[in-house]
Amino acid sequence: MNDESCIVKLPRGALASRQNAIPFRLKITALLNQSSSEKVKIDLSEVSVISGSFADECIGVIVKQFGFDTVMNRIRLINGNQNVVRSIAEAIRIRKAELNFS
Repeated sequence: MNDESCIVKLPRGALASRQNAIPFRLKITALLNQSSSEKVKIDLSEVSVISGSFADECIGVIVKQFGFDTVMNRIRLINGNQNVVRSIAEAIRIRKAELNFS
């Protein structure tokens, strides 16, 4: 897999709703499943705002599926503004907390 194929670019603008996040989560999980070691980069350069529900459905659910360590070791957020990255980090934190209690 080349570096270009390991990038998932999220669309321009304000991202909201779980339903809209599902196709991006599926792309990310497909890339994670293709290789046990490749890193997946999520390009946030066009994203101005991301809702908690979109962040959770897109990346938080991956924490539940693959585990916190896999997400931290294999997914990289690139080109995101501070607020967008913070929203995604919060979704990851919440899912990690749920894993610790299950």
